[in-house]
Amino acid sequence: MGLYFLYKLTVCAALLCTAPADGYVFQGMYDCEYSDDMKDMVFFVKNVFNQKLCTIYDSRVGKYVGFAEHCIKDAAHYNNQAWKMTLRRIQVETVCKYNARLFIKSTLERNVPPIVKVHQTKPADYGERSMLECSVWGFFPKEVSVSWLRDGVEVTTDVASTDIMANGDWSYQLHSYLELTPRRGERVTCRVDHRSLRASLEVDWDSSALDAKRLKKAVGIIFFFIGVVVAVSGAAYYWWKQRFDFSPLSSQELTSPGDLPES
Repeated sequence: MGLYFLYKLTVCAALLCTAPADGYVFQGMYDCEYSDDMKDMVFFVKNVFNQKLCTIYDSRVGKYVGFAEHCIKDAAHYNNQAWKMTLRRIQVETVCKYNARLFIKSTLERNVPPIVKVHQTKPADYGERSMLECSVWGFFPKEVSVSWLRDGVEVTTDVASTDIMANGDWSYQLHSYLELTPRRGERVTCRVDHRSLRASLEVDWDSSALDAKRLKKAVGIIFFFIGVVVAVSGAAYYWWKQRFDFSPLSSQELTSPGDLPES
């Protein structure tokens, strides 16, 4: 059957009946076995008594088969029930194929693209050793590939990743880490390949925070020097004014009435 999947659907509850001695257990189970294309769907109805297979219906044979004396009698009884045989033939479609389509659509054919985010694990400036984290989450199916690029060239050293972890909602997450020394103008990219994506998803690390940090430092230094220049200029002007005082009062003191010529 090629890639073979076993899909078991239990539709009959176990009947537990306690007898005065040691009791007994009767179980009824529906099993559907099929391949990817569902062309070779096989439907089984199993009756188990005290953990031993008693009768089984095989859709390929089209009848019940018993495995013990009383079970053989049960199988013959079931096979003589026309309504039961008709129901079993219909259930290949209504039970097996119907639920198999739902199962394949919700699992094997289900595609959910990942959400990707790249950030620094701790603050660091250009030229300082740092670590980037690429968080990939919310994707399905489980298989995913994550790689790092520096200026378009794939990096294979100083790279580590967590195991693929289940989120508990039919989705998964993965975290990849790159240790590096950031350089100004360098492009660092996290590349993700997944079945749900038509092409590789590439997310660049946004280093604008480092540039903004340097800009703040530069602006702070500029304003500091402006403040120093203003303070020095004010002190120099005050000293010059005190040293060479040209106020009107001083001019009057230098020219007294006795010094004026007589008319």
